[in-house]
Order: sequence, then structure tokens, then C-alpha cells
Amino acid sequence: MTNKNDMNNNRNHFIIFATVIVVIIIVAFVSLLATIKDTTIVDTLTKQYQETATNKIVSITDKTNKQIKIFINPAHNAATKGNIGYLGYEFYMTLRLAQELAKILDEDNRFVYELSRDTGIYSRGVKEYLTNNYAKLVDFYNEELEKRDFSLTRYQTLELYSIRNYAIENKFDLFLSLHFDYEPYISKRNNTEGFHLMVSPYNGQFQASMQIANTISQKMREKYKIAKNIDFDYILPESVWKFYSKEDLVQNGIALRGTILLGDKFEYDYYNQKFNPNDIPSVSISAGYIHDWKLGPTKALRELAEKIYEALVDIYFN
Repeated sequence: MTNKNDMNNNRNHFIIFATVIVVIIIVAFVSLLATIKDTTIVDTLTKQYQETATNKIVSITDKTNKQIKIFINPAHNAATKGNIGYLGYEFYMTLRLAQELAKILDEDNRFVYELSRDTGIYSRGVKEYLTNNYAKLVDFYNEELEKRDFSLTRYQTLELYSIRNYAIENKFDLFLSLHFDYEPYISKRNNTEGFHLMVSPYNGQFQASMQIANTISQKMREKYKIAKNIDFDYILPESVWKFYSKEDLVQNGIALRGTILLGDKFEYDYYNQKFNPNDIPSVSISAGYIHDWKLGPTKALRELAEKIYEALVDIYFN
């Protein structure tokens, strides 16, 4: 005769087994959906890259009969400050470099430019754009975005989206953001130097941005080393690697990262996994390390700016 306890045990074992099977099925189904979604994003990005590759490169070289409009963003401001090192705060150094580049561009009437700030705070144009387009910019801001950078307040995040969209809607030919890197280990700082550039795979003119970044890198390598530590986003669209190899990018001093200023995944999702149709080529330059004392003198910043300027001339006029 079957023991009642044995029957209960068998029933409990069956319930546990059935529960495990159901959980496995649910997990597998969710994983499948995630894979399908990821594959869809990859296919969508690949198609968009293929469709825009030729057109975006042509768009760089077909404007030599008009002035080239460049929006220069000295990264950070008096509120966010940025990195700090022997040279002071990053927001101070990026402004100094931007001002040197501006002086050079003033001497060439083929270019016109605008700075996102010429003091410690953003320009009147950027502030007015934020005020007039607040509702739209808030749409870009969501809870997920907060996980990207806890150091930014909601308002500071909206300022960054404002800078990017101001440049797009005013139809600049190029968005150029200037930065300085930071080495956290004091023992390594004396032997740490070099530059790198950053491009976002979520930028609507990714191919053109890459071409511009490569040209700037070529010019800067004539005088400066490439930084040894170049960070990519942990997760990037697989379609990127259909066009580029990580090894080649590192050798050229170019990192791929989605950022608010260059174009990020959150904005891409906002447009239903499509590039901003009015996007502009966007490149970030980390010109050196904030603790590299050699970059402190104005002459050194002028030389950095001259290399950037030479690259711009090659891009648009040679």
C-alpha cells in the first residue's frame, strides 16, 4: 500500500519539477524575444549605415563653395567642472583650447563658428533653446538615462541635449566637442600622454563623423601620440563591426561610444530606432591629459588648435 507521505512527496516533487520547467520556458522565451529585438536593431542599423555611407561622405566635400559652419563645444562648465589635474579644471582648459581654435578660424573666412560657451556658463543661444524647447528635451530624459551618469543632474542632462539639438537645428556642418582626459593613478601620470577621438554609432551621420575623426587623427599624429587607454562602450551595435575593426580604430585613436552630445541609444530609441533625420557630423576630441603639464602654456594649446584646423581644411577644402 502506498504510503501517504510518499504520495505527498511525489506530488511536491512533481510541482517543483513542473515549476522549474515553466520557469525555463519563460526564460527561454524572454531570451528569444531579446535576441529577436537585438537582431532587429542590428539589421536596422546595418541598413541605415549602408544607405547613408556614400551620401554622408559626399556631404562633406560638396560644400567648398560656401562657408563651413562649425559648432565648438568646450566640454563641461563651471557647474560640472569635469576632470581636475595639474592644469586645473577641465572646463577651464577646454575653453582655452576652444578660444585658440576660434582665433585661428577668425583668420580664415571660409569658416564661421559658434561656441557653446565663452565663459564658465553656456551661451545665451543655448539657454534660450533649452527654455523654448523644454518639453521636447524632457522627452529624451528618462529613468534609464540616469543610470548612464549619476554625476549629472536632470537639468545638466537637459543642457547637454540642448547643446546637441541647438547645433542640429541651426544646421551646422560640424559639431566639435573638446575634452581632456584623466589618469586616476598618480604614479602613472608622469608617463601618461596622448589624444583620442570619439564618435557615436547612433549619430545620424556616423560615416561622415568617422571620416572627419580619421582626418583629425592623421593630422594630430604628426605631432602627438595616441593615448594608450581608449575605452569603448561595453555594448555596441554588432552592425558597427561590419564596417570597422576595433584594432584599426584603436590604432587610429578613435573610440566608439554613445553619448548625449554625439548621439546616444536613448535618443535613437526615441526616434523609433532610426537616426535623427537632420543629424550633423559630430566628433569629440580628447586633446590630452589634464595633468600633462606640457599642455599648460598658451603656445602648446595654439599648436593643438593648429592641428585641428589643418584637419578641417583638409576635410572641407582639399
